[in-house]
Amino acid sequence: MASSNAVRPTALTWILLVLGILFLVVAVVYWTQPADALPSFFPGADATDTAKHMKHGIAAAGLGAILFVGAWMTTGSKKNT
Repeated sequence: MASSNAVRPTALTWILLVLGILFLVVAVVYWTQPADALPSFFPGADATDTAKHMKHGIAAAGLGAILFVGAWMTTGSKKNT
């Protein structure tokens, strides 16, 4: 049985979750695709470069993790005042 102090996920929670998933997908793309195969709107896309952008992928994964933590923090229990 759920506690009466539980908070239902809000719009902010869902936004943070969707953005977190998006950034994790971007990280996988950075880790798996060379720079010449990246979409043109990605930072680091270069038609003459065949290297992978590991640092961009690490940054995207880090942002995704931070967004997941933010979503988790928005689901905490209510404070009784």
